[in-house]
Amino acid sequence: MMEIGPVVKRITIYPVKSLEGTPVQEAEVVKGGCLKHDREYAIIDKEGNFVNGKSNALVHLLRSAIDPEQGTISFRHELETSWNSFHLDQERSAINSYLTRFFGKPVGLQQNKEGRFLDIPDTSGITILSSSSLETVAGWFPGIGLEEMRSRFRANIELSDVPAFWEDRLFIEDGVAVKFRIGALTLFGMQPRARCVVPTRNPATGAVIHAFPKTFSRQRLHHLPVSSTLEEYGHGYYLSVDCLIPPSETGKKISIGDRLQIIGRVDL
Repeated sequence: MMEIGPVVKRITIYPVKSLEGTPVQEAEVVKGGCLKHDREYAIIDKEGNFVNGKSNALVHLLRSAIDPEQGTISFRHELETSWNSFHLDQERSAINSYLTRFFGKPVGLQQNKEGRFLDIPDTSGITILSSSSLETVAGWFPGIGLEEMRSRFRANIELSDVPAFWEDRLFIEDGVAVKFRIGALTLFGMQPRARCVVPTRNPATGAVIHAFPKTFSRQRLHHLPVSSTLEEYGHGYYLSVDCLIPPSETGKKISIGDRLQIIGRVDL
């Protein structure tokens, strides 16, 4: 029996891995099993490693803006007001020179049109959570508002009309997926997303709240929904759900206002 669930309130893509998100009204699923333009670009060092918030705190001081239609990207330091703009195809060398100066080591911008610059791409095409979860978590940390908390956790899909941590219904245990639909799109909830050092840092300055993981984990376990299986994962430092989009969904779209319907569990 299908369950009528929450509504898509917000869709965010992150064109450059680890940099600013872009809110959109709808997003198309591309061949790589993720949303078009999401993590399409990444900054890579000469060893082939991602330059991201986990590995380099300078990422938090780099502001970016991208226009896929015009094929342009702009950067600036958090403390600067003027932008440095480049054409993504025609000025790639200039982009790489700018980023190398910014990070103080050789790096370059790389593109993957299938959007596979993800940490765990085989099981996580998108991440989902509810707005009420973000609001609740923001309440655990005085001085952090909803927008900042949203930037710390960087989910693709935000749901409304449900209580905090409702999205825990979208995972069960290893080896079992939750099949569900958003509009015409079929997805599989795979597992809760374990968080790293990134949410502990102010997204604009990199300033760290050292007790963030401990406080978060304690509160998260205290506020578990009755049906949640999160305790089986060993700790409470999880937020949002990793969801797989199968190849059959390529070309379909997800839009603000779409409803989520849970279909049932699937043994993998």
